[in-house]
Amino acid sequence: MPRNEILINILSIVCNVFEAHTVVLYLPDGQHGYSLANYFSLGDDVSKTGTPLQKKSLAGIVVGKNEPLFINNMDRKGSTTLGYYETRVEEKVKAFMGTPLEQSMGAICLDSKRTYSFSTKDLKILSQFGKLITSMLSCIRSVAADGRKNEYFITLKLLHDLRKRQPKWNSFLNNLLDMTAESSGFSHVFLTVLDPRGTSFYVEGENSQILLRGDSKTMEYPLGSGLVGWVYKNNEPIFIEENGVGQASSSLLGASATTRDFLSVICMPLFFQRKTRGVLVLANENPKRIDDDLKDFLFMVSEYLNQFLENLSLKSKLAEARSALQKVSPAKSNPVLINDR
Repeated sequence: MPRNEILINILSIVCNVFEAHTVVLYLPDGQHGYSLANYFSLGDDVSKTGTPLQKKSLAGIVVGKNEPLFINNMDRKGSTTLGYYETRVEEKVKAFMGTPLEQSMGAICLDSKRTYSFSTKDLKILSQFGKLITSMLSCIRSVAADGRKNEYFITLKLLHDLRKRQPKWNSFLNNLLDMTAESSGFSHVFLTVLDPRGTSFYVEGENSQILLRGDSKTMEYPLGSGLVGWVYKNNEPIFIEENGVGQASSSLLGASATTRDFLSVICMPLFFQRKTRGVLVLANENPKRIDDDLKDFLFMVSEYLNQFLENLSLKSKLAEARSALQKVSPAKSNPVLINDR
């Protein structure tokens, strides 16, 4: 059963137990702090799910102070609002009750159109429902984490066999970027590499277009420009879970490149021959949680890609050396006899 369906079922039970008019659940959203995750109501005036929590509302006070609250006779002369209705229907509400969830996970709140509807005993029962929701969410996260770990493992196994199935570099890279994007959940994955002079870098491949205008593969970016340039300079990865709109995108490749508004960014350095020679970049237009399992997965992907690039570099240098040797070697018809006495 999907998470939202489970939550709505629990909220409907809460509504029936307390004979409430509306029950709302606020959870962290990673962007606004907390937002309306789910609700169950006898009316049609509740705000849409995803609506940010109003800090000065009654629900906001419950979350902000991390303390339970109930009001049995709402005073409409005050400036405090419930914060989750779109119309003036809340003027008909006479009682309110809310309790925070454990681990700062948010709050569950409800209201009634009858005065003196709730008691301290009701508040205790509501807190037990809150613990039930917290436990359920923890179980769902645990199951989801195990599922992601399994997917990461399968992807790594497929990547290990990819060189045999796709021996050509372009096909290999395109498949690697697509597989990494699908497993990580990031919308954009691309690879930048250092130019032979070591003074700039360019985009070698991308699973989806990162620039709003122009072709990213035809541009060179000065070494040190943007977040990617910083990685080349410092040989360290970057993990950005959330940024203000435009903040990450404007500095991703430097001022000369107008990318999409990426709010979450990961940059993984590819280090060999004593310097960073490539950077694997993951970017997403919505905030993404970056946990340790995802980091471990990307470190292994980067190491695999790193070895591939290092082998390509060594093969290229070996081919250049052979070519140079053939140019300076004497003709085969006049061999040099070593130790000819």
